Amino acid sequence: MIMWFSKIRVYGEEHPDALRAESKGHVFVSWHNQQFILPQLRKGGDVHTLVSDSRDGDYMAWLVKSFGKIPIRGSSSKKGVRALKQMIRLLKSGEELAIATDGPRGPAFEVKPGVVQLAQLTGAPIIALAYDASKKKQFSSWDQSFIPLLFGELSIVFDEPLYIDKSISLEQGLDLVKQRLDTVNQIATENLTKP
Repeated sequence: MIMWFSKIRVYGEEHPDALRAESKGHVFVSWHNQQFILPQLRKGGDVHTLVSDSRDGDYMAWLVKSFGKIPIRGSSSKKGVRALKQMIRLLKSGEELAIATDGPRGPAFEVKPGVVQLAQLTGAPIIALAYDASKKKQFSSWDQSFIPLLFGELSIVFDEPLYIDKSISLEQGLDLVKQRLDTVNQIATENLTKP
């Protein structure tokens, strides 16, 4: 209903569209606080989404499935190696993956090493993804989650592909991803004020 009764502006989706057309695997990264709308995105193709293997993750896995996405269960603390191997196979076969990179427990807005290591191991690009809403309900959760309200405006931003060379350090890779996420989040917010 939020998607039906909101004005939606999408920026930069031509970037993942081009990768999908070439069957080139790639990873969407976002912050954990934006998970309510992200399962709605990228229609017409399989998106494999990393979901925590926990009781809370059970609900998110159900939500992901209900919107036609495919959950991968695992996190840094539980079944992480199995999930990493599965994601490597999927990227090499040209699939789209999605990871909330500061999840499942935070700290909020801090990029975890897994997404950088995944990009370096596979050569797959990372696409930072963000959205903001003109009307929203903010929660007092650790990740500052919010949910858009009806009859507002949504601004959704896909970044250009980011390739992380194997030669750079993990810290440099984390900084690059953080910069991209900060930028797309800023753009998503700024676009709400445009006519």
